Amino acid sequence: MRPQKISRDELLLRCANTFKRYGYHGTSMDMLASACELTKASFYHHYPNKEALARDVLQRTHAIVNDTLFAIAYDSSQTPAERLARMNAKARKLFMEDSIGCLMGVITVDASYAVPELMPPIRQFIDDWVAALAHLLGERLPENDARQLAQQTVADFEGAILLSRIYGNGECFERVCGRVAGYLTG
Repeated sequence: MRPQKISRDELLLRCANTFKRYGYHGTSMDMLASACELTKASFYHHYPNKEALARDVLQRTHAIVNDTLFAIAYDSSQTPAERLARMNAKARKLFMEDSIGCLMGVITVDASYAVPELMPPIRQFIDDWVAALAHLLGERLPENDARQLAQQTVADFEGAILLSRIYGNGECFERVCGRVAGYLTG
């Protein structure tokens, strides 16, 4: 029987969902191959090890979130408050639907102490999120204040995503969305 073919994008999406659900250390190559409906041997043809796969998953995820979430902050056809409302709605879809969580946050827990080579793409993701929020907030606040508030807001979002996963509801996430919206309307 010939192994099933799978596109690179589909493979990375399925692996991202598996990492998101089980974490880096909780995910085995067997689990990843199974998620992609590939034999283990066929899967190893695509990726020789979990680290290389995780790097590509993080890069692809970052690119998607950059294009679908962070880019909204720079769309000058709407007011900052309108852009933030769109960003909050998109963040809800990305982080709260499917399996609750942020892939970057899930992998950070493992990478920070055991797989440090995964930290640069995670840092870049967070930096881009902070930059997008600081851009919006910078239309009402001095640059340094906007950046500090953006960093705190990203930390609040990541914490809210974690609490949503723990408690199985998005109440904390919604409070963060409301609070950050208040920065632009208050």
